[in-house]
Amino acid sequence: MPYTLQRLTLCLVVGVPASGKTSVAQELVRNIRDASYISKDMIQSCFTTKERITGQIYSTIQGPTFDILVGYAGTQLKLGKNPVVDAPFSVNNWRRDKYSDWITPFKNVAREHDAHLLIIRCMPPDLTELKRRVESRHYEWDKWKLEHWNEFLKQEPVDFPIDHDDVVEVVTNRPPKKIIEDILTKHMDAST
Repeated sequence: MPYTLQRLTLCLVVGVPASGKTSVAQELVRNIRDASYISKDMIQSCFTTKERITGQIYSTIQGPTFDILVGYAGTQLKLGKNPVVDAPFSVNNWRRDKYSDWITPFKNVAREHDAHLLIIRCMPPDLTELKRRVESRHYEWDKWKLEHWNEFLKQEPVDFPIDHDDVVEVVTNRPPKKIIEDILTKHMDAST
């Protein structure tokens, strides 16, 4: 039975690639009444199936992708929905561009709609498991990560800084349903 949130909530599910964020985000949406889902990959996959971190196509679509995520969150809050945004944001700190501060636009949207902003950071159990997950995906865009593993981990550390007061860190070593039950009962004002 889906949970009802006592306060409108914008939830960002973040973490390095293969940290388990998509599974957690989608399970969260399945378990919250009036929730909606969007991911960075849903948008960017429309433009490319090969590039993710570098390249001209990524440079061209980075800004519009970010604006769509923030705009979507605002529209869903305006409609009384609880948006769940699935995006890594792990590379933003390293890039040091105008998207380095990815939190403020979401804070502003939440404030505008008197909504709670909750950030869930998904963490792999360890770096060996993270690499195993990346390898098992067989994604074209993961080749660089695997060939430059140490450099990738420097650019996208699993514990990248998040400047927000309400961050829940979850280790994705359990089924997503169990993780979500803990989040809903311990970190969100939810009832059945």
